[in-house]
Amino acid sequence: MTRLIEETPPFWAIMDALPTALLCKDIAKASIYANSAALELLDLPMDQAVLSLSDVRQISLADPDSKEPLGLVHNPLLLALSGSALQQCVTLPTGLTVELKAQLIRFHFTSSSTVLIVLCPCQPQTTLPVSKWTADDDSELTEALAFDKLMSLISTELINVRPEQLDTHIQSALAALGEFCHADRSYVFLMNHDKATMSNTHEWVRAGISSHIERLQDLPQAAQPFIWQTLAADAIFAVQDVGQLPAEAALEKREFQREDIQSILCSAMLSHGQLLGFVGCDMVARKRAWTASDIRRLKLVGHMIGNTIQNVRDRVSLQQVQQQLMQANKELQLLASRDGLTGIANRRQFDTVLQQELHRCARNKQPLGLILIDIDHFKAYNDNYGHQAGDDALKRVASLLRDHIQRQGELVARYGGEEFAIILPSIQIAQLKTTAENLLHAVQQLAIPHQHSVSDCLTISIGCSLMKPDKNSSPEFFIHQTDTALYRAKAQGRNQVCYATVTA
Repeated sequence: MTRLIEETPPFWAIMDALPTALLCKDIAKASIYANSAALELLDLPMDQAVLSLSDVRQISLADPDSKEPLGLVHNPLLLALSGSALQQCVTLPTGLTVELKAQLIRFHFTSSSTVLIVLCPCQPQTTLPVSKWTADDDSELTEALAFDKLMSLISTELINVRPEQLDTHIQSALAALGEFCHADRSYVFLMNHDKATMSNTHEWVRAGISSHIERLQDLPQAAQPFIWQTLAADAIFAVQDVGQLPAEAALEKREFQREDIQSILCSAMLSHGQLLGFVGCDMVARKRAWTASDIRRLKLVGHMIGNTIQNVRDRVSLQQVQQQLMQANKELQLLASRDGLTGIANRRQFDTVLQQELHRCARNKQPLGLILIDIDHFKAYNDNYGHQAGDDALKRVASLLRDHIQRQGELVARYGGEEFAIILPSIQIAQLKTTAENLLHAVQQLAIPHQHSVSDCLTISIGCSLMKPDKNSSPEFFIHQTDTALYRAKAQGRNQVCYATVTA
């Protein structure tokens, strides 16, 4: 059962899997950690990884000879947790007598000493042999703690790794795994489920051992079906002697022998319930009987690397989605601010920019010019030449205006059906007049036929004005004054420019 929580020490994944009952407490902290074997021995809930001193006080221990309760003052658990080194037999509430051994130790990855308490049964609960705390157990614990230190270093490198650093850190993790486990080769294969293939993406090899990563790319599932099926079903592929593989693994056996592999151990990397790939170790120089510790350690490394790969993929995918959404949002904003027929700014965009420029020019004490344009007798043009020709004429006029108005901050917009508006920040009256006259003549030069207007070709009437805005200036007043100038141009015979100077 996995009982890990965020507050437990990083090495607890290893200690929790040991068969010996262990309690552990950093001398500078209050939390006490009990592995699964200890919880079972003390008859405590299996999901209670973290104990408090209050929890320990509730454990009533007795003298194994007199059966008298030891009491809080002489409770060896409390004495041990306070830092006392001792070795004593006690009887648990379940009636089982255990030998309690406690000592202070210092892990390389902690700043203060740690109390380690070992509980070994002194009598069997069943007819099975009694588990004894031996030198082999000490060796296993030492090796487990060393592996945990390795895992801590690997996890530190892999947590929140940037995509461009992923390959380097996986390579480093494989090298550390291979050296620690005395393997000849360690590697990662990743699956491509769309193509039903797998590729050797990362590889570490010991000096003198051949590398095979370059040719192990895009291998079809049909080339090694047995390992795929085994990993999908059991999450572990452990072979002590490649020569003893079953007949259904003939393809794998041929490939392994080609690579001089004598023993192989692979652990699946799962993501969202799907086989992401696997991490593996090969023995080339000799055969190896893989132990439960070997399998457990490879599982931990595979889980860590698999999670890191998936997290990086998820982050990259999220960034891509965010970029796509941002681009789509920009495109939507552009569509919302553009006139569908002519492609220039629409009335909504014109209103927004005019308000902004009034405020900006007021702050900077700069003048602001505005031009309103109306195509002369455009209804007659539509009636006689058709609406398609009318649309084409609007697009040609809009394109001409856009080509002529290109200074920073200037805006050309379709103001109404056949009306256009131009915003000209920081412009002087002479420039404004010149711009308006040039536009008038440029439209005439388009030479768009219009026999039902003031001329033989399509013409425009222009009203323009210049304002020196202040904080009280309103766009409505500015537009009204400019529209009045446009009305005069139309009233005076069209195809001309009229001006209005607005002081505020």
